Amino acid sequence: MGDKVIDINRSVYELCTDYPELKEMLADIGFTDILKPGMLNTAGRFMTLEKGARFKKIDLEKVRESLAAKGYIISV
Repeated sequence: MGDKVIDINRSVYELCTDYPELKEMLADIGFTDILKPGMLNTAGRFMTLEKGARFKKIDLEKVRESLAAKGYIISV
């Protein structure tokens, strides 16, 4: 199994398309709107992980640590 690399400049929609399990993980971190019907297909198409963290006032380092604990690497 290769590294799961998350590029924070890609849209949340693209990331969740590549890694479907990421949707629940992001919701657990605080991106709860991602679970609302249609949200991933609308706002998720232009919202990056970095923009979303800033918008939701979630420390990007917390996101990085949470995903790293699950085997993901965040790249810039």
